[in-house]
Amino acid sequence: MGCGSAKSSQVQNNLAPGKGPLPPALASAPRGRFGSALPPLTEGRRDFARIFFANERKVFIIAKGMPSMRPLQPTMGPSSAHIGDLSEQVAEKAAVLFIDSLTLQLTQVLNTTPDTNTLEILRDRAMAAMTVNVGIDFALHMRLMPQFLQPFFVVIVRGELEEVRIATYGFVAVTLQEVQGDRPEAKHTPYCVRLLSPNVLSRVRDGSDWEMEYHVRVVKCSTIQQAVESEVRLLREVTGTGKWETLHG
Repeated sequence: MGCGSAKSSQVQNNLAPGKGPLPPALASAPRGRFGSALPPLTEGRRDFARIFFANERKVFIIAKGMPSMRPLQPTMGPSSAHIGDLSEQVAEKAAVLFIDSLTLQLTQVLNTTPDTNTLEILRDRAMAAMTVNVGIDFALHMRLMPQFLQPFFVVIVRGELEEVRIATYGFVAVTLQEVQGDRPEAKHTPYCVRLLSPNVLSRVRDGSDWEMEYHVRVVKCSTIQQAVESEVRLLREVTGTGKWETLHG
């Protein structure tokens, strides 16, 4: 089942300030930048392990030559009891499986195995960047409800590993009445936000000045993956051209 948007339903100028179905709190600034901060290293690794070993796949990659997103998570992970412990051993297991998956996917599209040092930098910085914290920071920045529903992450690789940015997707809400769904993992709203990180390959791993780009749009779907899949064509174009402004369309 696909995911429609107000734009695809021929509602004109749905992202123009003050127009369309976005509520005023979002319509006044549907895209822009805001400052965030990444969690400390240990906390970030545990956050990533929780996401990586979730029952539903939430971490994907798209690179030049890929017709669609590919999952980076294992089909089987530690038991829920181990995830609850979130020990350093679980975090290390996630790191090992993550770099193995990155290596496999990138080797397939690049037709050569990437440099080990580059892969380790990508793994460490991508793990740090994949945090729900940035979603909560966005909600607070925009004075929305302090929640970020169904977080979903896409590692976007431009060219031959020339640039890598992390797109974090989630549903946001202005009021409680906008939230639908009877289970925590199924809660959604009409508003999907994409948060785009800086280039993780060129950033010093400090994270205290993590500036994110955001873009909010109206969607008509109940899962965030459907919302992401509705703009895969744009993501695929960026991997080849490097024109990130394509995502503004």
